[in-house]
Amino acid sequence: MIARVNLGGTARWLETLTAEEIAAGDDVVVATGQVQGDEVEDPGAAGMPLVRLDRLGRAVSPFDDLSAIREIRDLIGDLQPDVVNTHTAKAGLVGRMAALSLGRRRPALVHTVHGHLLKGYFSGLAVRGISMSERVMAAASDLVLAAGQKVRDDLVAARIVSADKVVVVRPGVRDFTRTDRDVARAELGITDLGAGRPVAGWLARVVRVKRPDRLAGAAALTPGVDFIAGGDGGLRAGLDEHAPANLRTLGWADPPTFWSACDLAVLTSDNEAMPYSLVEAALAGLPAVTTDAGSASEVVVDGVTGLVVGLSPGAVADGVRALVADPAAMAAMGAAARERALVEFSPARMLAEHRAAYERAVVSR
Repeated sequence: MIARVNLGGTARWLETLTAEEIAAGDDVVVATGQVQGDEVEDPGAAGMPLVRLDRLGRAVSPFDDLSAIREIRDLIGDLQPDVVNTHTAKAGLVGRMAALSLGRRRPALVHTVHGHLLKGYFSGLAVRGISMSERVMAAASDLVLAAGQKVRDDLVAARIVSADKVVVVRPGVRDFTRTDRDVARAELGITDLGAGRPVAGWLARVVRVKRPDRLAGAAALTPGVDFIAGGDGGLRAGLDEHAPANLRTLGWADPPTFWSACDLAVLTSDNEAMPYSLVEAALAGLPAVTTDAGSASEVVVDGVTGLVVGLSPGAVADGVRALVADPAAMAAMGAAARERALVEFSPARMLAEHRAAYERAVVSR
């Protein structure tokens, strides 16, 4: 269950997971609402076994939320699933409340934390309220899944969930064939970039927690490298306005095409779970420079598949300059990144970890 299947890593997580579960013979449905405001639904939604809930959405609305709880309760009663796995904070709250209202007849309850909201999203007062709500819901759940070891450790340290009730699961990302670099750049409309200059790619929602301002600052400090930013969001206009001459914004782009056009990947976030963009870049054979945010360092092994740097434009710029100064090391890191991603972030491993978690939750129930 998810509030809405908007563009981003969580949608791709669910698309891969449900496809793997169905291929393994499981019966799966994804209960979801509609995208709202300027959000765009992920194209992967078309391939998911969706059940639309009229009142479920991201925005907080007491009337709609109560109606959504009733909708979800009725759906659970009709389907009688063994496990309800909620994703994102909003669906996690209303979905678990609906299931708990069934009392002894409820299914096993699992909630996945893709990226906690304790940093980078809300004010201190809001964070305290969210923490209290999540603490109560976690106690009522049979199991909590964390998308990364750092996410798990943060949740335990904040006393959101006890250490014995949270396990780490990783995303699975399907391998893809890398497009010829010149063809990819032509498709993206950037044939005027990269003539003898390295191209660094940044692919994310253009929102505050992803720190597009840090990207612009790093690009300004690295004039010998061209940067391309794929993605959209509330800060897109500001990024366009303040982008230095060597930073081009593209809007949403197909990830295989985007990464095929790049020589290295960059991530500048303040907070992350397990960043899909870095896994996709690794599958494309690219080294990465990432801030030490959330579980990003569990995708990029510092000094082996890329560089993990501090939370400043200067640190990101230093990392980019260090990579592009040594093309042989870049190539070796890119090859190591791809080899590791094929094993650590395979769809088969994702399915196995989830099945083990669901079995544990059913036993706990």
